[in-house]
Amino acid sequence: MKYTQYGISFNLLKEEDIEMVRQWRNDPVVSGNYEYREHITPEMQQEWFKSVNNINNLYTIIEYQREKIGVINIKNINWEERVCEGGIFFPDPKHHQSFIPAVVSYITTEIIFKVFEWNISYAHVLKENRSVQTFVKMLGYELMPGQEDVNNQQYQVTVGSFEKNVPKIKKAISALMGNDTRGVFRIERHEFSDPVVLQWEEKVKTSRFIVKVETTSEGRFYYFS
Repeated sequence: MKYTQYGISFNLLKEEDIEMVRQWRNDPVVSGNYEYREHITPEMQQEWFKSVNNINNLYTIIEYQREKIGVINIKNINWEERVCEGGIFFPDPKHHQSFIPAVVSYITTEIIFKVFEWNISYAHVLKENRSVQTFVKMLGYELMPGQEDVNNQQYQVTVGSFEKNVPKIKKAISALMGNDTRGVFRIERHEFSDPVVLQWEEKVKTSRFIVKVETTSEGRFYYFS
């Protein structure tokens, strides 16, 4: 299961990926951006995966130019209130000052508001992490009341505040990445019997923004406007 846009893919986290993710997460380059900085063991990682491999948490591996480069997550999903929390990390510092985090964050926010049509997304950003603060604000995230003196500050974005910024962001991203603006949600043939994947597909199918659906020998495809 994956979502692809602007040549960047978000692949559903599978068990075979979690050791790679554990090593990334334990790297000081990554752990320094989290409140929790203790060493994560393979056993802890396995238990964590069991707790998030469900319809209330969407963890994906970011892939760009055939390289796995990071993790994006949409977690703590409340389907009744249609709210969630997003997060992101890249283990290789070469990506930190590139345009990739901003593009990935934009695509993720589009997934939140266009694919799943949730109302609000939250994000936590450490107070000293100025670079992340900059691009979440660019997407329409605002610091929540009472967070000024908190170390791990909470931000929120609504569909309205995001849409205000969409035209200028999309123009800039198209100049960088080309005009591949249409998102595609794809389920591989071998995933047709995966219960977690099928649960996600049922949620995707309800989106008002789907313009085309097709089934091929490779799988099922949902195209978004």
